[in-house]
Amino acid sequence: MNRKLCLSLGMQLDASIKEQLALLKNAGFDAFAFDREKHGTSELTEELIKEGARLGLACEYIHAPFYGMDDIFHDEKGELAEIMLKDIYGTIDDCCNYGVRYAVLHAIIGMDNHNPTKLGLDRLQPVIDYAVNKGVSLAFENTEGEEYLSAIFERFGDIPDVGFCFDSGHEMCYNRSQDMLARFGERLAVTHLNDNVGMTGDELTFYDDSHLLPFDGIADWHRVAERIKKCRYNGTLSFEVISKGRPERTENDIYKNLTPQEYVNLAYERAVKFRDILNSIA
Repeated sequence: MNRKLCLSLGMQLDASIKEQLALLKNAGFDAFAFDREKHGTSELTEELIKEGARLGLACEYIHAPFYGMDDIFHDEKGELAEIMLKDIYGTIDDCCNYGVRYAVLHAIIGMDNHNPTKLGLDRLQPVIDYAVNKGVSLAFENTEGEEYLSAIFERFGDIPDVGFCFDSGHEMCYNRSQDMLARFGERLAVTHLNDNVGMTGDELTFYDDSHLLPFDGIADWHRVAERIKKCRYNGTLSFEVISKGRPERTENDIYKNLTPQEYVNLAYERAVKFRDILNSIA
């Protein structure tokens, strides 16, 4: 099965996010995705959707801002939570208005607080109702606190439009290599495929989340493919990678001499390589 291949824009390339669409098309990708800007408007969304359509690229998902997901669960007064919720509603509206099926949300952001609250789940209830009414599916991503993902699926798991976005790199660092697909794979809706070198210290830190191209870190990609196959996932394979590293880290320096097009071409080669592995598994 030749699953479609998607690459997320905003790879820290020396090319605008709109210019990156042509790079994807030239490389051979079928689809793109992008992060909605914090407090953004729909103008950029419209530009990207129209340019993508002109090039023959579909938009697989829009990633909601995630700066304040912890506020939804822990801001008792609600002022900060409302700001975050407004951005999520805006993302859902963009998906609905421009025919994008999935909105991707972080389940949480923050390394220290691992206590999902009923308050946060209650605040997500109208968001989910709104998305369902708009015909938009929400895919919650494994991030720093898998407890939040568990709580979300325990509360909303019977809703078909609430799914799982599997980030292979986050699993290796933020989730300490726990098998997120074994826990949530039956709800797999979107992938964020990327590599890293795992945890390099005892504490959770975003420095380890390097979003390398597949096969440039320590991930066992045959094992990743086996686990995705077991989930019976037949959708688009989406890759979320960056060309430049975290502060004071050197893992991504292997890309520093590549032009933007060369980097995207390499991303496509790795995407095809992974797809071939997945297709080879009976």
